[in-house]
Amino acid sequence: MSVAMSMLLLVITAEAPGVGTGSSGGLVGFHGELSEVDVVADSQPADVSGGRPDAADMDLVGMARWAMEALKKNPRPGLGYECRFSMRLLAYPPGPGATDHDPITAGDTENRLDWEYGYMKDMCGDASADAVARGVRERIRGHLRDDGLCWVSAAAFSRLPGEWANHWTTGKLLISLCNDYRRTGDESLRPECRRMFEGLRDRADWVDGRAYYAGGNSCWDERNWAITDASPYSPAMLLEAVVFYYETLKDEDALAFAEAVAKGEMAHDQWAHWILRDPASLTPEQQEQIKLTSSIEIWPTAPMTANLQVRPDGSFDHHSHMRGHQGWGMAHLASITREPELVAWSKRLCDFFLSRGTDFGWIPESVTYPRRSETCAVADVIDIAACVAQCGYPDYWDVVERFIRNYIREAQFFFADDYVALYKQLHPGEEGDEGLALARDFEGGFQGAMGITDRCYAGTEMDMMGCCVPEGMRAIHTAWKDTVVRGGDGVYVNLCFDRDAPEAKVVSFLPYAGRISVESKVDGDFFVRPPSWAPRDAVKAYRNGEGAVVEWHGAYVAFRGAKPGDCLTVTYPLVRFVQRQTVKNAPGEPDRPITVTWLGNTVLKLEPEGELLPLYRTVPRGLPPLPR
Repeated sequence: MSVAMSMLLLVITAEAPGVGTGSSGGLVGFHGELSEVDVVADSQPADVSGGRPDAADMDLVGMARWAMEALKKNPRPGLGYECRFSMRLLAYPPGPGATDHDPITAGDTENRLDWEYGYMKDMCGDASADAVARGVRERIRGHLRDDGLCWVSAAAFSRLPGEWANHWTTGKLLISLCNDYRRTGDESLRPECRRMFEGLRDRADWVDGRAYYAGGNSCWDERNWAITDASPYSPAMLLEAVVFYYETLKDEDALAFAEAVAKGEMAHDQWAHWILRDPASLTPEQQEQIKLTSSIEIWPTAPMTANLQVRPDGSFDHHSHMRGHQGWGMAHLASITREPELVAWSKRLCDFFLSRGTDFGWIPESVTYPRRSETCAVADVIDIAACVAQCGYPDYWDVVERFIRNYIREAQFFFADDYVALYKQLHPGEEGDEGLALARDFEGGFQGAMGITDRCYAGTEMDMMGCCVPEGMRAIHTAWKDTVVRGGDGVYVNLCFDRDAPEAKVVSFLPYAGRISVESKVDGDFFVRPPSWAPRDAVKAYRNGEGAVVEWHGAYVAFRGAKPGDCLTVTYPLVRFVQRQTVKNAPGEPDRPITVTWLGNTVLKLEPEGELLPLYRTVPRGLPPLPR
């Protein structure tokens, strides 16, 4: 047995709580029992003269072009660009029609979609959705008042009448305006963003210099917090907006406030001073509002006594996205400040998520009742992992890559033959034709809930959820922008995806060849990361086709003093292995054993095969042609 193979076996078989330490000293991240490990013959190219792989790798830009199709068709111009949330892809009808109201969209789905018009256009350059994007933005701006806060209906999480100030919606719009500033440099946006930040900060509660929100992710009016379904168990989820605002406009007040919120989170201040901790202290109006909540009916795993505080080991209860969205803000702040306690907190949270899902990206909607995934939560974990990677744990880039290559790619919705056949079987005749005609509008979007092995999570339930459609887009944007990153000491290539960036053009030869080639566009040092499971003594480097000495810069292969036009190549052997894992189920229900055959970071086969619309049946996972 070669030294490389011995080291590889050490990597794959090492077990901690879901992690292994490989020859590079980095995280492997595979859970469960791993066996049948084999280095794939001829997977490491000896000839690096070829410019493109024989089989196409992941096409992130193509996914963005398809996403634009969904973005153009989701809002309904006849309803003032109201967006769709409720989409059940095997139901009839599969979603709201052109004149059907969808109350859950207000202040939520529409704001998430708003980001993606810009992000997807950044990726693929497609301007065909600009008119729709302007309509959605005008609708959202209509929520903003002079106090710097967005006032919207509480219909998404309560039956309260009227409009309420909502920090979730305000934070989403703040990020949109910061992105506008990044793209245009329009200084008129600066005071508006400052006013929105101040509106969010003014609503905070304080203790010992730490900030928290006693009402959690609920809303408020001029008098008090409203008691809604978001009061009992949801943390306030505005931190990412504050951090993004600071990062964009360098407002030091925002950084100080973000740090105060993070300290309050780690000290559990929201839970210690929770508005519902002493119901007797509620006003008569708030007592009446409790009667309009539906937490116990809709969220049996989150009764009025539940919360999502993160324990010292990173664990929490119930809703993954409610915790992950705030965790993303915490991890983003950690990547900026590198404060050790905050970095450790973010890493523990990420590790807990990974221990409750699968290594190919399935993250349960609820960690307490993990029956189905939620793409919103998957996107949160991708962003948290990316931030943890930037905090000095570069092997977490493999988490990002596995999630994108597998779950996110499979979650993008297309009219596959098996889907069309099943829909017509469920809805024969004209009903089937009408339903499929409407579902065409949803192609290119991302499913919200899937089973582990099947697009259906229970029976014929195939749920898209409007909140998850843009979150899948956010995930591919994160992978796209973080593939090539310019740091203070050079250009870093973190992920093995095709990417044409201002600093470099990256060509991936995956999934069948362990090779990544980087054409430099700028002078400087370049650092190219092979996967963490690639044995170091087998990694090879080439500059302009000639073999080069492999110089390690942490987890990266360094190419010093590159010039524009240089071709920098790293090769490594691929590993094929079988993973056997048991995924937890809801209390009282049997856990779910799965067997995954991996080729590097790509799932080749998943067993047991799904019953209706099986997942992971083809590699590579190509895209259908775009509509004309």
